[in-house]
Amino acid sequence: MTATKFQRLARHTAISAALCVLAFAGAAIGAEEAAKQDDPGFHPEAFTVKEAIADGPLVLVNQASWDGASRIHVYSQDGLAYQGLLSMGLTSQFIVSHDHSKVYTLSDYMERYTYGPIHSVVQAFDLNSLKPVAEVEVPNKAAKAIGMEHLIELSADDKYLYVQNATPGTSVTVVALDDMRVVKEVPTPGCYGIYPSVEGHRFSTLCGPGTLNSYDVDEDDPGATPSEVIFDVEADALYLHSVRTQAGQLVFTSFNGNLYVVDDSAAKARLVKKLAVAEGVDGDWAPGGYGITAYNEANDMLFMIVHSNAYEGSHKDMSEQIWAYSLADEKLVARSKAPHLVSLATSQGERPTLYGANEEESSVDVYTPTAQGGFEFKKSATDDRVGWSTSLMTAPDRVSAGAQ
Repeated sequence: MTATKFQRLARHTAISAALCVLAFAGAAIGAEEAAKQDDPGFHPEAFTVKEAIADGPLVLVNQASWDGASRIHVYSQDGLAYQGLLSMGLTSQFIVSHDHSKVYTLSDYMERYTYGPIHSVVQAFDLNSLKPVAEVEVPNKAAKAIGMEHLIELSADDKYLYVQNATPGTSVTVVALDDMRVVKEVPTPGCYGIYPSVEGHRFSTLCGPGTLNSYDVDEDDPGATPSEVIFDVEADALYLHSVRTQAGQLVFTSFNGNLYVVDDSAAKARLVKKLAVAEGVDGDWAPGGYGITAYNEANDMLFMIVHSNAYEGSHKDMSEQIWAYSLADEKLVARSKAPHLVSLATSQGERPTLYGANEEESSVDVYTPTAQGGFEFKKSATDDRVGWSTSLMTAPDRVSAGAQ
């Protein structure tokens, strides 16, 4: 046998031996797996899906996207436990029903993304299962805007959903929620933002002359009932954001930090009073962000996110502090360090917890009362799964959609 033939034979023998070893090893592993299957102590993990999220009050954070699916992240207020998310189209807006059983959203679905048809869709989600339950396409006039409040709103009885349009001509689309259909469009030229009345089917909107126009949806011609001038558009412009008090009044905040308390219980809205929150406080403090105030009914307390050294154009700047302002006593009662917030929400009850959208960290932050009591707060938790967001809401305990 030549050396070359011998080398070939050796290689063939080595390969055959290796294959035998692998075969024996495979048989051994197969036997071991079979033994596990026969072992009554071995239980394969079963994949399950919860039919409903945990009971208890919630925090909902809107991650409105311009470049993909928007998301609403759902957390428990207690411990900020993550419950799940709602997914929809671009530039999402949302509102929670008055009984806290549903979430209504508005977002856009683009067929070809950079050109072609755009579908503006209102969707209804069950807040217990986080599943979509109904939808309707609305005219493609709806405002394409970052997530903020007062661009979609509900009537007091949850019969209608109002959708802000801007083409840039302004109007409001009215959606009947019992059968998810568009019933009318209300022209609102020169006005923006939706503020439903606490009774009936009237809403008001902020207008260019510094007035509020009111419209009655039940009328064939809703018309427009303007208020007297309420604010100076040039000297003290108002944020779109507002809160409603236990007395049913609207509270608007100006770029300078003044509060405008408005009574819209009649067809013609009227200014009740103007309150200067930052008056006498050194440092040129003013609000900044999007959802710049939150209201706690139990204490008739308004919380405001503010920054120092304010200037013309800083009305969207991140916060340095949270201020607690008593509407009953008309005075600033506490200041708490709270950096980088652009929106705020609060739980209800005697000792509220505050939740903020942190622009710097793309997180939701939790602020709880300090040990000293009162209305001073400290940061106690954070979660960065929400991404960049500009609006969030709290929802107390809720009922299931099937229990209505």
